[in-house]
Amino acid sequence: MAVTNPPATGPTKTEKVMAIIIAILSGIVAALVAYMLTRHLGGTPLMGVGFSGGSFTATLGIVGTIEKELGVL
Repeated sequence: MAVTNPPATGPTKTEKVMAIIIAILSGIVAALVAYMLTRHLGGTPLMGVGFSGGSFTATLGIVGTIEKELGVL
């Protein structure tokens, strides 16, 4: 007697939206931490904005890549 598995379904639209929101919020937290750390260490506000932008971009990319590898996106 052969047992057949149901076809694998991917993540739903709601799960994809939640994964994107998690990636964006992770980027925002990283940007805020980078800005505060830069200002605390004596950087100018412009340096803080620069570092926070880079941290946001890098974190968003890393979290997005991890979510793709896990099959959430």
